[in-house]
Amino acid sequence: GHHADAKRFSKQAEEIRNAFNKAFFNVTNGTYATGSQCADAIALVMNLCEPKHRAAVLNSLVADVKQNGLTAGDVGYRYLLRALADGGRSDLIFEMNNQSDKPGYGYQLRMGGTSLTESWEARRANSQNHFMLGQIIEWFYGDLAGIAPDPAAPGFKRILIKPQPVGDITWARANYDSVRGPIDCYWKR
Repeated sequence: GHHADAKRFSKQAEEIRNAFNKAFFNVTNGTYATGSQCADAIALVMNLCEPKHRAAVLNSLVADVKQNGLTAGDVGYRYLLRALADGGRSDLIFEMNNQSDKPGYGYQLRMGGTSLTESWEARRANSQNHFMLGQIIEWFYGDLAGIAPDPAAPGFKRILIKPQPVGDITWARANYDSVRGPIDCYWKR
């Protein structure tokens, strides 16, 4: 019932988006700030990216991941996953996390990691039991298995079931105990 506040906040949000894009968007290469995976992904996920530039920024992000592998760190990795999944590129999330030649989970295993290491490079000098790069769990539940909260009804009041099978994965199962009861999703090819 606070329509005046909503209108004022919407106007303020638009002003912030415009200022952000003026300061950080590079029209020439379709990237934000330094062009890092983190910068581009955050702009996409936070809806700071202008709608007319979303496809270009997503394409730039996809090209960067394909060329350089995973470079987003602790802060950016969650946004990278979300930007790619929201952009319909769960296939790329699977590819970058199911290889062992470039930094990522497969690379950590190849380097002898038995738990999440502190860096994608799995350097032995760093912590060998560090959950900070574990955001893939959100993608497992919300995208691969397909249990996602409906943004129009926060707090899992309503859910969306929309799995995204990728790669050579032949089945997935996930469950979540919400305040409204258990949610279970299972799919098989």
